Amino acid sequence: MTKEKKQEETKTEEKKERNELQEMRELLQRKQAEFENYRKQVDKRFIEMKELANKNLIFKLLPILDNFNLALKSADTNTNPEDFLQGVELIYSQFFSLLENNNVKPMVTEKKEFDPYFHEALMKVNSDLPENVVIEELQKGFMINDKVLRHAKVKISSGKKDNTEAQKNQ
Repeated sequence: MTKEKKQEETKTEEKKERNELQEMRELLQRKQAEFENYRKQVDKRFIEMKELANKNLIFKLLPILDNFNLALKSADTNTNPEDFLQGVELIYSQFFSLLENNNVKPMVTEKKEFDPYFHEALMKVNSDLPENVVIEELQKGFMINDKVLRHAKVKISSGKKDNTEAQKNQ
């Protein structure tokens, strides 16, 4: 082979490699654009699903709102406060049923050991109960699908009072 022929073949191969490289770049750019479009579609679907879930929940809350409205109207005309109280208790149970039907359950806290994963201690007071036992629930905590939705706000025991401290107080 002559030197000219080798140079021509080298140029042809380089041209071929550049064409392949350009095709690969274009393919990569198309795939990147496809992926970006896919990501945008997934984000859009996620937002749509979230809005649909909110819509369904709000739709379930509307009858409870209607019952509160009726109760408030009857409070103006009804002279018997016991009937009003009974109506509000029925609305409360309706609301609570809605929560339970959506896997929201209240936490049982009183006389339980304090657990920072479930409880938020607002006060620590002396009591006859052992240390770090929940004495009182100040705000109810809730779980949804066995995960904490809202921590229970509680008052916990700091343990029994010392006899010397009790004597000082007397």
